[in-house]
Amino acid sequence: MPLFVLDSHLPGGVVYSNRVVIMSSIYPEHYSTWKITFGCRGKLVIAPYGLDKSTWDPLTDYFLPENFNAENMNGKAVCKAALLQQLGLSEHSSAILVGCIFSEGRDLDEKRVKEVILNAKQHDVQFIFMGASKRSVLNQAPESLQKEFKDDNLKFVPTYDEALLHLVFAGSDIILCQSFLDPTDEIPLIALRYGAAPLALVPDASSNRSIPFDRSFINQDHEATKYSKLINSSFVNMFISLAIDEIRTNPAMWKRKIMQAMAHDLSWDGECYDVHVEAYSTIKNM
Repeated sequence: MPLFVLDSHLPGGVVYSNRVVIMSSIYPEHYSTWKITFGCRGKLVIAPYGLDKSTWDPLTDYFLPENFNAENMNGKAVCKAALLQQLGLSEHSSAILVGCIFSEGRDLDEKRVKEVILNAKQHDVQFIFMGASKRSVLNQAPESLQKEFKDDNLKFVPTYDEALLHLVFAGSDIILCQSFLDPTDEIPLIALRYGAAPLALVPDASSNRSIPFDRSFINQDHEATKYSKLINSSFVNMFISLAIDEIRTNPAMWKRKIMQAMAHDLSWDGECYDVHVEAYSTIKNM
């Protein structure tokens, strides 16, 4: 919590309030500070971040050659074919496509990416690397990786392309994320919305634990949010090799898992909105 908050009029308002809604944080001590300093235990509610569904919705996305949703996934195959053709990748249907989208201000973990590529090469996997915004500047890792592997199944997009970014989300089977730790990072949410499995570049399974600081801050007072439940139950402990194996050996079950994930409303109008309305309704009914 910023120190200036403690010197403002906020503490008094919080102390005498009936409900306190705060946005989730990657720093768990923030919640402890609210509880201890302001006496918020029992009335603190954590609201998750969300997506702008006017921008990120595969059913209405005008950048896509064919739209789709959880009820009708046919358009995703069309998007995948269009993406492969646009980037000059092999268009055989058995290939698994992995999008690696990196956010502003984050360096690419070259060592880990090399491990992922080497482990996946034997499984007929294609990779696309690109930034998530105009301000996303990747380090020199992509260029060195491209030179080292010289693989037709790897594509690096050096400049930001909004239409292509939407198509990568729509056409990919898997989206590699830096992690699930930053609650403001939209990449895992967009992946889920567009029918791609979000997998952490370094899964938390390596430390045998679930998400340490997630959007909901799971604790004894509050249940997990829909997002954290979904990630914890389906993706947090999944290595890319396991995902590839599931896609190959049980495609029907994998498709069902993805469709169920797509059906969750993770926009600002979804759970975040509901948390605020519920807090207001609780106060109103006192």
